[in-house]
Amino acid sequence: MFISDIIRLAMKTLSEKKVRAILTIIGIAIGPLALITINSVTSGYSRYIVQQIQGFGQNLVVVMSTEEYTVTRDDLELLKTINGVVDASPFYSTQGTMRIGGEEKDVFIYAVDYDFLFKAIPSLKIGEGEIPSSTEISKCIVGHDIAYNDEGKEVYKVGDVISIRVVKVKSGGKLEIKHVSLAISAILEKYGGAALLNPDKTIFMSMNGAEKLLGVKKWSGILLYVKDPSMINNVTNTIRNIYGRSVDVISFLAFAQIASSISNAVNFMTFSASLAAFAVAIAGVAATMITSVIERTREIGVMKALGFTDGQVLVLIIAEGIVMSLIGAVIGITLGVVGAYALASRGLVISSGTSKIVINAQPDINVFNVSLTIILTIMVGIVGSIFPAYRAAKIPPAVALRYE
Repeated sequence: MFISDIIRLAMKTLSEKKVRAILTIIGIAIGPLALITINSVTSGYSRYIVQQIQGFGQNLVVVMSTEEYTVTRDDLELLKTINGVVDASPFYSTQGTMRIGGEEKDVFIYAVDYDFLFKAIPSLKIGEGEIPSSTEISKCIVGHDIAYNDEGKEVYKVGDVISIRVVKVKSGGKLEIKHVSLAISAILEKYGGAALLNPDKTIFMSMNGAEKLLGVKKWSGILLYVKDPSMINNVTNTIRNIYGRSVDVISFLAFAQIASSISNAVNFMTFSASLAAFAVAIAGVAATMITSVIERTREIGVMKALGFTDGQVLVLIIAEGIVMSLIGAVIGITLGVVGAYALASRGLVISSGTSKIVINAQPDINVFNVSLTIILTIMVGIVGSIFPAYRAAKIPPAVALRYE
């Protein structure tokens, strides 16, 4: 009965001072609103980027040519002998332009062995058509955004021929323009934006096709398929010991680990920034409760004269702060969820030169974050009410009854 009476009295007191209570609740709600909105959006994008990087193949290591050194077939055979390397394949990458849905757009071009590609990057799925053989040099696999325009209308079908314009910079700064026509053999399923590679805007062709149609004589690098992700570090260290800085070594697993670390750091910073709003809310609750205690000094004296103990008065005042905090938490979390989805719907734009990738990720609203927000908000009510409650509990009944 005591608990129900306390809650009833707390609600009655707040209803009598509606404007003050509403303003205090709004101040309290800002903390949960900021914490849920910012944390869920940053966590959602971070989780999405990590998943995308891992989807490129946790077993994949890329050895890139540099200006000082170009990998050759001898390097390919050497890299295959490294402990843990199961398979290796050369690749070539460049950019081109083509007409998609009535306008010129930039596309990525990757020449690679198809079997190796789908083994190393299992997240790539064929939506239509079939994978061409490596001997079919004039056929290719295209990403979803090449076959479909921005409105989702199909502009190219399996069997259609696409024309690509590729500009190469030769020695001396001279430009060489090549026009390549390829028949679409397969269309990939929608992959979604990615931080390092955008399969939706990529054309995959065979190395034979690149050599004969694009005149490729030098590889961009070599892809290595490692037996187990736990061996990635050993493989990359071995390559660096062999080549030093002559080549660039990229591990998608290492990128995922770095992205995860950055994500944790960003989440910590956003959480720390959100605590400022909670600190302001504590001050607001304290100001409201002190004012309330002063105004109700005579009422508190009557309660004590009727038999309320110091502890019961203390609990009553703190209960008022907790009730305001709970209401503020509900309002703040609700608005935070709405704000998070509204903010995430805009997408995260990553620009690189003339290309642009838009990442659309759902906010990461989970039980842990919501529970933590509720606990922090309740603590705002408790901490903000402690001093006013202590002051109210220590007022002598005789003094309180004489208070005007």
